[in-house]
Amino acid sequence: MSMNDPESSCDTRFQSMYFTSPLTRTTSRGSATFPEKKSQVSKIKGRSKKVKMCQISLPHLDTSTSDSVVSLTVGSKRHRDEFYNVSCEQLANKLLGEVLVRRLEDGTVLRGRIVETECYLGGEDRASHSYRGKVTERNKPMYMKPGTAYVYFTYGMYHCFNISSMEPGGCVLLRAVEPLQGTDYMLSEREKRKKAPKDIVLDLTMSSCSALSNQKKNKSLKIHELCNGPAKLCISFNISKQSSNTRDLCSWEGMWIEPDQNDRVGPHNVVSCPRIGIDSAGFEWASKPLRFYIVGNLSVSRRDKLSGNVYYGSVCVLSNYLYMRK
Repeated sequence: MSMNDPESSCDTRFQSMYFTSPLTRTTSRGSATFPEKKSQVSKIKGRSKKVKMCQISLPHLDTSTSDSVVSLTVGSKRHRDEFYNVSCEQLANKLLGEVLVRRLEDGTVLRGRIVETECYLGGEDRASHSYRGKVTERNKPMYMKPGTAYVYFTYGMYHCFNISSMEPGGCVLLRAVEPLQGTDYMLSEREKRKKAPKDIVLDLTMSSCSALSNQKKNKSLKIHELCNGPAKLCISFNISKQSSNTRDLCSWEGMWIEPDQNDRVGPHNVVSCPRIGIDSAGFEWASKPLRFYIVGNLSVSRRDKLSGNVYYGSVCVLSNYLYMRK
């Protein structure tokens, strides 16, 4: 690499310092001599002091050393098999607060904190793609090792990203992520998929209320709106069935989950409530508290009427009773 190459900045650096005489420094990786340069005058407490300016040239850093290799290894902080080898409901809760990392082919890295999940138990769960042990070409990742990505296409236009758990046919749907890194890329991807805005024509046939509604649709997305839904998450992170389905998150260099060292989520910070959009599964399964999200996070796709683990209304009370009776 040339000295002008920005990637070579970690190999050789130059820095101006001041010494009263030439200096030679020997280290375990080599030695460097600092030749004298022109004298400069500095003022110290009102007095002039003549010093010599020297140039430091650090020797080439050997990136093959163990500490360098650890810091440069892709996904070195990722969660391993034991993290995913738990029940579906446990995994849905464990994922909250962890960081989803996506590494694209061009080297772009995207990060986001997981703030909302839903679990699909398989077996007798009528809302699950693996209900009654059903196995198809589409849902086979649900039966693969824990930590396998299950990405499916829905409504002919959107993707949803799930992670398999310990039970055969069990998986956790990632519903929302709080963007942490790569927001410019995420915004670009979302803007590409937005429907072309209709021209706002103010005439006698258009009410002022309708005009204001169209203007609102044309506003730029806010950061917390980039991934506040399962399909939005997949668009922002460039997750598709073609690129990510059946991938092992414990080993694939394109995507993984890693712990967030700065923000740990406790049980008291999590809301459990019914899942979204599964009314066709029937009242019992549609009302089970199998959706989990972090209290107060703006990136959550939809919040309960009441914060906390409190079920509101007769529907939620009955839901809790049926779930605990099992």
